[in-house]
Amino acid sequence: MDYLCYRLSELPPHAADLNLLPPVEQQQYAQRPYSSLVARCLLRQELARRLHRTLSDIELTTNAHGKPSLLHNELHFNLSHSGDLLCMAFHHAPVGVDIQQLRPRTATQRLAERMMCRQQLSRWLDGGADVGEFFACWCAAEALVKHAGATVWQAREFPFLYRHGRIEPLFTGAPVVKLFSPAAGYCGAVAVERRDSE
Repeated sequence: MDYLCYRLSELPPHAADLNLLPPVEQQQYAQRPYSSLVARCLLRQELARRLHRTLSDIELTTNAHGKPSLLHNELHFNLSHSGDLLCMAFHHAPVGVDIQQLRPRTATQRLAERMMCRQQLSRWLDGGADVGEFFACWCAAEALVKHAGATVWQAREFPFLYRHGRIEPLFTGAPVVKLFSPAAGYCGAVAVERRDSE
């Protein structure tokens, strides 16, 4: 598994070129925010590079929740965007990635109640509702649901505990979740298939 991070403010203007997309996607992305357009353009270029194909040979599809994938699943990928950062993760098996810009939040507890299982929520509240732990858990929850091709509203179906800076999933067949720091002021998590040796 590997991932790439881009600072949107440092990308050249031609990074978000509609001509890099097939006609159907040109129509879809013409009115979308810059971050969505540039993400799609960079994704297509990176997939073409990794698969040794032309841009026109990259065939994408989406699941019922809008998660994109290659039509024939030759390579799995996932994207996340927060603040000025865009992250793409690639793996030979399903992968989910999430990044979050660290910032003060007024609705932290309400969000925690949506994404944390009862055990983790109790531990977090008993520990003083630390904001750093909250963001690590937020990234982990998003990475897990994205790995499964689900939505954030289903986050509590993928319970985990945060212990000593690590994420420990609590459900059968769970992927490995690793926390990482994509840039100063950001946190991230990636969920990938567990190897037989793990």
